Amino acid sequence: MTEKTPIADNQRMPIIDILRGWALFSVIIINYITIYNWNNHRLKNETDNFSKILENTSEIILGSKGWSLLAILFGYGFSVLLKNISGSGHPNYIFFVKRMIWLLLIAIINTIFFGGDILHDYALLGFILLLFYNFSCQSVFIIGLSILLLTPFLQSYLGNHHLLFLPKERDNFYQLYNNNNLTDHIKANFFMRYQWMLRLSYSIIFHLIQLGCLLIGVALHRSNYLLLLQTNLKLLNRFLIISLFLSVSLYLLQFYIEKFEWKLNDYYNIYYPEKLCIMVFTSSGIIWFYVSGKVKKLLSNLQAIGKMTLTNYLIQNIISFVLFIYLKPNWTLQWYLVTACVIFISQVFISKWWLKKYNYGVLEWLWRCLSYGRIFQLKK
Repeated sequence: MTEKTPIADNQRMPIIDILRGWALFSVIIINYITIYNWNNHRLKNETDNFSKILENTSEIILGSKGWSLLAILFGYGFSVLLKNISGSGHPNYIFFVKRMIWLLLIAIINTIFFGGDILHDYALLGFILLLFYNFSCQSVFIIGLSILLLTPFLQSYLGNHHLLFLPKERDNFYQLYNNNNLTDHIKANFFMRYQWMLRLSYSIIFHLIQLGCLLIGVALHRSNYLLLLQTNLKLLNRFLIISLFLSVSLYLLQFYIEKFEWKLNDYYNIYYPEKLCIMVFTSSGIIWFYVSGKVKKLLSNLQAIGKMTLTNYLIQNIISFVLFIYLKPNWTLQWYLVTACVIFISQVFISKWWLKKYNYGVLEWLWRCLSYGRIFQLKK
């Protein structure tokens, strides 16, 4: 039996960190748009045309792409971790449960600053992921894909019976949120996370989509398919073309459904299939740039911030809490987005500087120490 140790830096697959960096960019843009909408919910119908264009464009390219990609990457990382621990001869279930408990505690702290915290979901679904540990790679993939394909049927069924949303809980959230004091803002965040998010559109549909993505991530690791895409340009090009075709087709279908009031979504809601296809296309595009050796500087920047995803995610939320939720500046949407970009670019440079001197991001280091029960060397 060998000592449990984290994955060595030279064993990390660069494209995983690059994709994490891209997902983190998607998350900060969409989260800051969400906070803008919270701050202007009373004036929603008075939003200027430029803001509407910015919001719609961001939604098409980035909406629901960050968290779904992170779910796949979390599933991939969980599978790597379990394999690593299993190879050391230690009980992987006990270690993994402890690791998820610590992640859940970090998520609770993060909720102080942002009620839409996503870490809760990865921690809680991580426990469910253990149930599939002994399944074959093929079974995990089939189950994950089946969940992603069948959940839209359930979404339509619940939607037809008006069970997806709880307007009363939304109103209760805004009642707290509109009180401009620190205590009520924190209460509003916890209310959103532990009350408003219990609506079925989130607690059932959203979590099923996340679970499907997690399982796909596990299958990607076990099958080495991600590595295959990086070594087989012909396969990658085919993957890119197919995902682009599906993305455009589903987007146009959704457009015509809304324009002509077609009833397809009453039977099979294509919202998540469309979002997931676009996420697969953009992710495949990033892999293509990486394999082709183009925009190396940009990808190295994404890789640096991706290595510190947990730390950077929490910092983004702390800044947004102080600047946007507590202070509530009277800014247009474009200034929220400019701020998001400035914060992200700053985090890129800070991450690159930090990783030259230290082995891990602060939260990544703390999570490792708590999970493994010993202190790792932070400074290089």
